[in-house]
Amino acid sequence: MPLPLIPLVVAGAAAASAAVAGKKGYDSYQNMKETKELAEELESKYKKAYKNFETSRDETNNTFENYGLLKLEILDGTMKEFVVNFKQIKHINFKGEAVTDNFVTNSEIEEFVLNIEKQVVKAGQVMTAGIASLAGGGLAAMGAVGATTTFAAASTGTAIATLSGIAAQNATLAFLGGGSLAAGGLGVAGGTLVLGGIALAPALAIGSLIFASSTEKKLEEMYAKKAEVNTEVQKLKSATDVMAQITRTTKSMQELAQSTNELFKTNIRKMVQIINVKGNDFRNYSTEEQAVIHNNYKLAVIMKNILNTTILNEQGELMPNLQSVITAEKQKVTAIKEG
Repeated sequence: MPLPLIPLVVAGAAAASAAVAGKKGYDSYQNMKETKELAEELESKYKKAYKNFETSRDETNNTFENYGLLKLEILDGTMKEFVVNFKQIKHINFKGEAVTDNFVTNSEIEEFVLNIEKQVVKAGQVMTAGIASLAGGGLAAMGAVGATTTFAAASTGTAIATLSGIAAQNATLAFLGGGSLAAGGLGVAGGTLVLGGIALAPALAIGSLIFASSTEKKLEEMYAKKAEVNTEVQKLKSATDVMAQITRTTKSMQELAQSTNELFKTNIRKMVQIINVKGNDFRNYSTEEQAVIHNNYKLAVIMKNILNTTILNEQGELMPNLQSVITAEKQKVTAIKEG
């Protein structure tokens, strides 16, 4: 007996409807799956770039702090010892002997020693107060900025406050943790501007795109988000590369300061021995002994140049020609060592 026509039509329509629903369900599932996979890929990519960025930022900040501490130790140690002993010597005469490209007069020697002595005193104030008192990134500022600039506005007893102020003025130092909005600096926001508006946390709301009713629309949004994430990742990578370069340069300056300091200490010991044996009249020294005193002066000049060299400008960029400065000072130190 033939089946009624209407039930067959209804059954066919129901089957077709189920097929369409199944297809939509499958498409929805695939969209959801693709959206989640893309979200996880983007999140992983961003987090990896951000982690590398944070590591580089911390290393740069630590390098500045280490170099800043070394500067203070040299000023409060070796440079202080040089000033104390060199000032004892009377009738110093370097006439006819070149320290740099120019001849040095007695008045120039006196002015040079006086300038060093001022930095020595201010470094001593900081060391006496304790490194922990260098709030607001002062120690990092000491590493990034030349000693002359760091102490320029500091009157007696206010060196620490001035160090903090220097850090607050520098956007990159603020970004690295060297300044705060409370201290009047640019804080993290300022550093962000310098480094191109980097998102400082992986808060791109990727997860919010996964759970939604319209999976097709959210998949489209996720692909749009992909371009945004890639842009942020590139900013992070660029900033990481910049900070790596800053760190390498700072470490080169630190190594130069350390090697110069070791040679300087050796020569100061020779100078002290000469004073103890021959007294403090330069005219009574032999040619070799006068050369030792002269070498001490030259090393003090070199060390002052190194400590006064600024690594970052106010825009948070590496100062130009830093490598040339490092090479030139190394050559001077080598000439004294081999002379």
